[in-house]
Amino acid sequence: MVDNEILRMRPTEVAEASAQLDALAARVEQLMQTENPNLTVTAGARDEVSQRVANTLNGVHDVYGKSMEQGVTEMRETAATLRSQADDVANLDDGFTV
Repeated sequence: MVDNEILRMRPTEVAEASAQLDALAARVEQLMQTENPNLTVTAGARDEVSQRVANTLNGVHDVYGKSMEQGVTEMRETAATLRSQADDVANLDDGFTV
């Protein structure tokens, strides 16, 4: 009888996935730094509507930027957790003898 419900983990594949997750976080962060000047709105005129639209769009940009930073942090923390768990499994396997 084959037991297909056993969790199997390949630490090298988990390490590769965590490296890809770190790389994704770095790309997102770099993209936002590069595009930040393009996402900042200046009012087209001195009237109240133009000023309010610019302020609103810049406020949305600020909130999105903070959310994006939190997302990047979460990706990096997840990658670090994956690496740590893969290292733990590898260490356990190294110490296991039959």
